Amino acid sequence: MYAQYEEKTYESYFNTELDRKTSIYFPFGQVQEGVMGLDAAAHSQSGWLWRMLGYPFFIFPHFSGVELQSVAEVMEDYLGREVRNIPAMKVNLLFQYKRPEIFDESGTEWPLWEQRYFRYTIEPDQHNLLAHLESTFGADALVLYAAPAVENVDELVSLKLSGNIIRNSNYRRASDLNTHHYNTYIKAGCYSQACSEPHRLDNLDLIKLIEGVEPIKRRDNKQFLMEFTKQIAASMIEAKYIKAAFDKRLSEFNEFKKYELLFAMISMGVFKEVTGTQWLVSLGKKAEESKQSDSVQGVIKYGSVPRVLDLGEDK
Repeated sequence: MYAQYEEKTYESYFNTELDRKTSIYFPFGQVQEGVMGLDAAAHSQSGWLWRMLGYPFFIFPHFSGVELQSVAEVMEDYLGREVRNIPAMKVNLLFQYKRPEIFDESGTEWPLWEQRYFRYTIEPDQHNLLAHLESTFGADALVLYAAPAVENVDELVSLKLSGNIIRNSNYRRASDLNTHHYNTYIKAGCYSQACSEPHRLDNLDLIKLIEGVEPIKRRDNKQFLMEFTKQIAASMIEAKYIKAAFDKRLSEFNEFKKYELLFAMISMGVFKEVTGTQWLVSLGKKAEESKQSDSVQGVIKYGSVPRVLDLGEDK
């Protein structure tokens, strides 16, 4: 059976705790929701709809709305200031979160453990992309699977409250799982066994790993982001089914290509939408000082993509 909680819940708890324990930046969602104050945009001439929302009018609405191009200009300006005002970006982090299944003696891998164990599946198309990204970026990126050693939501919430989500998770580099179909483990902080042909993989200390990694070369934050997002888009060819979805979804936002940073963030939002992979960035040594500043927020989340809803004409 699968662990009794939602993968999104684990992801949310994990990201919140990771921000408290190290210096991480992950922009788009709160830029959109917290700064711009929107999650979806709509324009409607429906008198019935506006009356339902408490804005009665008989012929035309009393306000004209805002063009999306104007919103895009504001967001591009905001993002430019944001990336200039945070500490130097060091290394990209790509997390593929996994909700495990739980097995007892009926499981195929029981002889490896001879006790209750966790297992998650390595999806071929998804993994090929992750492995390619790890190979392409080298020391400029950490590409990791993260899976909790937790059976139910009550245990998950307890770990959140005590600040122990990260400690109770299993981590694997994407390259560790090349040629394998599953990864199995019995608890966090313990080695895991990748299968089909069993292969022991020693435990990773996530915080030490993040804090110890250094970039191949230094560059300003905008260049860092632009180079990474362009390489991500080029690498999608390694996963043809995912690439088709990525290209199709991203084409909806072609009108924003002239806004470099905004379009880069939208691209990464689409990347997360179609792959389920979270992009974060490890920051330099001054990040802790910046996190305490009122002018810079330490965590802003990628992954939410602007949506335009057509609500139609008044019937």
